[in-house]
Amino acid sequence: MGSCQEKVKIFKIPEGHVAMFGYGSLMSKTLIETGLLDKAYDGPFLPAHLKGYKRSWTFAWPTDLPLNNVDSTFTKDYILIERDTVYPKYLHCLNIREDPNTVINGVLYIVQPNYDAWELGYERFEVTDLIQGYTIEGGPVFAYQAHSDFELEPNNDYTHNSIELSYWKIIEDAFDYWGKDFEAEYKRTTEPLDPSILHDTQKILLTNPPMDKLE
Repeated sequence: MGSCQEKVKIFKIPEGHVAMFGYGSLMSKTLIETGLLDKAYDGPFLPAHLKGYKRSWTFAWPTDLPLNNVDSTFTKDYILIERDTVYPKYLHCLNIREDPNTVINGVLYIVQPNYDAWELGYERFEVTDLIQGYTIEGGPVFAYQAHSDFELEPNNDYTHNSIELSYWKIIEDAFDYWGKDFEAEYKRTTEPLDPSILHDTQKILLTNPPMDKLE
C-alpha cells in the first residue's frame, strides 16, 4: 500500500553559508537585496515556520545612541508632531520571545556565516531543530532576538516610543511578496501594532556624536 504521508522538503545549506529565519524586516527580499547584501539575491527564499516563539514589538533602540551610517556619518532620529520636533526615547522593531504554544511564519534564506553587525542590539541563536516543514541539511539555521538591554514593552506614548513608518512599509513589502494568507498568519501570531506610535521619522546629523555611547 502506498504511503499517505507528504514528502518532507529538504533545505540544503551550501558549504560556507548558514541559513537564517527572517520574521520581521528580513521577510522582505527587497531589503535583503538593497540593505543586507547590496546586490541581487538568487539563493533559496522560502516560507517556513518556527515553533516555540511569538512575535512582538519589543525590540527597543534608545535614540540617545547615535546611528553609524554607511557613509561614516552619525544621525539621530526624531518625529514631527504638529511642527514640533519630538525625540522619542525608543524606536521599536520586531522581536521574538519564547512561547511554547505558538508557531510563527517567516522566511528561510542563506547568508555568509556572520552578519551580527547588521543586527545591532540583537543576539543570534540557533533554531535548526525548531524549523517546521523542512529537513535541514548542510549547516545550522539561526534567528535573532533582542539582547536583554534592548528589550522593552511599548506603550502608546509617542514621546517614549515610536515605530518608524519606513520599517512598517518594509513589512508591508513582504506581505505583497508572500500574499494575503501569509499576512493573515503573521497577524495571528504577532502582538498587535499600536498605530498611535507609528510615525514617519526624520534624521538629524550629529557633528559631535557621543562616542562613549556609540562604543
